[in-house]
Amino acid sequence: MGLSMTDKVSVEDHYGRADLLGRLLARLAEHGIAETTAARADFSVIDQMHLRGHLGTEDVIAALALAPGMRVLDLGAGLGGPARVLADVHGVHVTALDLTSEFCAVSRAINARLGLDDRVTVVEGDATATGLPAGSFDRVVTIHACMNIPDKAAVYREAFRALKPGGLFCFYDAALGPAGEPYYPVPWAGRPAISHLIRPEAMAAAAEEAGFQTLELRDLTEETKAWSAERRAEATRREAAGEPPPLQSGDILMGDTGPEKMRNMGRNLAEGRVSVALGLFKKPE
Repeated sequence: MGLSMTDKVSVEDHYGRADLLGRLLARLAEHGIAETTAARADFSVIDQMHLRGHLGTEDVIAALALAPGMRVLDLGAGLGGPARVLADVHGVHVTALDLTSEFCAVSRAINARLGLDDRVTVVEGDATATGLPAGSFDRVVTIHACMNIPDKAAVYREAFRALKPGGLFCFYDAALGPAGEPYYPVPWAGRPAISHLIRPEAMAAAAEEAGFQTLELRDLTEETKAWSAERRAEATRREAAGEPPPLQSGDILMGDTGPEKMRNMGRNLAEGRVSVALGLFKKPE
């Protein structure tokens, strides 16, 4: 069963932003990057909607053993940042599926600007019931999307269904830490009702119940803490030196409560209320 209409509206309300593309392009322009000359690497600084940004994307890519020409499905693709890296750098064709209409529209527009719309197909849809053909993908990924999905097992079953035999599935997600429920708001949820964290071990168990074989379950919480600390230190250094803030899009994507969300995120990581995990799984031959 897919997401209810209430779930869909709640998620879109949380992530929706007026004139999102215009604001992202304006942010690039503030840093001397013109819309007409912006490259995929420029967008990668502002379109990676997950902890550790491009570093997290690279961890996923390294796990996938990609080959040119493969077909990859990204469930919960957001603005399409990881999909564009996969297509542009690794020569695969990506189907980027997301529930939020605005994200899909922005993703299509960026793909067109970068000449990647023949390699990245954007689909608006539900990660628990995509309607895509069974057995049609070599790899399936989900990157920081399942925090908003209560039925993670349904996502993993859909990944299993979409994969060819022998295909790989990778999740890179925020998860529940050992210390219990996080403080809110956080980047993916202004309130607990749309946050659905479980422990990484439970996520892996759900993937195995869907039929997958576990190849790896990696804890990236300490790496995330270090990344967060480096970002804070760089912002502080720039402010003290009278320099402009670093190029980023967090305030655009998270709205007026962005600073509070990031403070809570740092506290949640420090206190063990949120962890970060990468899981790699194989569909049997």
